[in-house]
Amino acid sequence: MATAGRVELLEAENERLRVLVSELEARIADLEGRLGKTSKNSSRPPSTDPNSVRAEKKLTRAERRAKAREQLKSKTKANPAKPGKQPGAEGHNLERVADPDQRVTHRPECCAGCGGGLGDAEVVSSERRQVFDLPPIVVKVTEHEAVRVRCRCGTVNQAEFPPEATAPACWGPGVRALAVYLMHRQHIPIARCAELLSDVLGAPVSTGFLAGLGPEAAGRLSGFMARIKAMLGSAPVVHADETTLRVSAESWWLHVVATETLTFLGLHTGRGRDAINDLGVLPGYSGVVVHDGLAAYDYLDRALHQQCGAHLVRHLAKAMEHPDTNLWARLMTGVLLDAVAAHHRAVDNGRNQVPATTIARLRRRYRKAVDLAFRLLPPGPLPRRRNTGGWAPHQRDSWNLAVRFRDGQADVLRFLTDTRISPTNNDAERPLRPAKLHDKISGTFRSPAHAKAFATIRSYIQTAAKHDENLLGVLTQLFTTGAWLPPDPTPA
Repeated sequence: MATAGRVELLEAENERLRVLVSELEARIADLEGRLGKTSKNSSRPPSTDPNSVRAEKKLTRAERRAKAREQLKSKTKANPAKPGKQPGAEGHNLERVADPDQRVTHRPECCAGCGGGLGDAEVVSSERRQVFDLPPIVVKVTEHEAVRVRCRCGTVNQAEFPPEATAPACWGPGVRALAVYLMHRQHIPIARCAELLSDVLGAPVSTGFLAGLGPEAAGRLSGFMARIKAMLGSAPVVHADETTLRVSAESWWLHVVATETLTFLGLHTGRGRDAINDLGVLPGYSGVVVHDGLAAYDYLDRALHQQCGAHLVRHLAKAMEHPDTNLWARLMTGVLLDAVAAHHRAVDNGRNQVPATTIARLRRRYRKAVDLAFRLLPPGPLPRRRNTGGWAPHQRDSWNLAVRFRDGQADVLRFLTDTRISPTNNDAERPLRPAKLHDKISGTFRSPAHAKAFATIRSYIQTAAKHDENLLGVLTQLFTTGAWLPPDPTPA
């Protein structure tokens, strides 16, 4: 009996160890799967790719040359035209002006044939060329004098200084606008911007003065930001996204709400619902919000939603890495790509939506791909805990993705029934890229005030750029007559 009891104990211990080993293997596979996520198969930005992935992208000089030769051969076979500007193609050069600022006439002094003088020689023809250049940059100093005068009644009255005369000696609106342009549009760090301006202007420009320009400019944009919020709140379709931004030693979140003509950027300590409410653009919105599927947007129950197709394709790329989930992911990727192509054709043809027969066919293929996904997964319900129940990590991820497609079909394919809706969230992702660029070039922000000023100024200049405005011009206007405001949208 003792021997039999010991055998039972050992068998129970072996079973427990087998379960433990199975769970540990699943956990290891889960961790390896997380490490394997890159910008190509997930929503992670390229900046988070591990060094091993980045190293794979780097080619030696010989490899780059070989790749370039192969690309050139393939292009040559498809299009025999030589590289560069093609014969007959329209050029894009400086255009001559009818009334130049200065005219200079050049005459030959002596004859190339006989060597005689040509001072009184007849002009038979001429050729003209115009040179566009900058005049010497000289700082113009204007002294403002506010006099006091005594009235007959005895009251002493003093004139007011103009708004730009803020101190006994100060830089004017032109220099302020140029400095903001260099720092917030061209991302030049403050110290280098001070050096550049000092060299160009011939007078010292302090870093302290430049550091205060961001909050000053942002303070002048309160009316602009209020107008942007109101216009976005009434837009039929908006794009929303968010990304991290380093402020001092902390991670903040830079949020964007944008259209083709408007850009709002706002900074917040959080990413979710509280941040969306505090920024004050989307609460109460009743149009269509294009986003990447963040759950925080789900509470906008008055709005319709469109999930970003590019994000979904990247998630499907991760599922295609495994044999048991490859087929349905490949089929669903084909559905999404064909749907986007149909959308673009409808836009090119001026249609309000994709033809109904095409929509029906795409929806049938969509549902077949989703049904196949669940048939390929293990039977039974998904375990609530990870690494348990015999489910591999990639199968769990595939199940979650399939559920997302099953329950969110309307939000995935909404762009088929309304061509105003974009199938991707690029309009929101583009405005966020300069923030990452600024972080790399100029470093992290030292205070929330400067980071919020950056978001406000970028909202201003990016919106102006969408309207083809001269950015230095609208910044100069900001420091003189007031902020430029976007025009009212043209009725559809």
